[in-house]
Amino acid sequence: MLLLDEPCSALDPISTGRIEELITELKQDYTVVIVTHNMQQAARAPTIRIYVSWRVIEFSNTDDLFTKPAKKQTEDYITGRYG
Repeated sequence: MLLLDEPCSALDPISTGRIEELITELKQDYTVVIVTHNMQQAARAPTIRIYVSWRVIEFSNTDDLFTKPAKKQTEDYITGRYG
């Protein structure tokens, strides 16, 4: 298991792309968990968990979470109205 806390924080887009390519390769052999506040980066993940106050409030595949979140709190967060 690979746990990454903001692995691309403060990186330029080219470096971020390289890191994400490496993560994509690594996920073939390892479980990868990434913490990010970057919604564009989160949108490139296959699944997402949204945490508030250390609790999971929503877990879904990325397309569903971004297009039809089950909870208003999730919608507020991903649209920038909360957090």
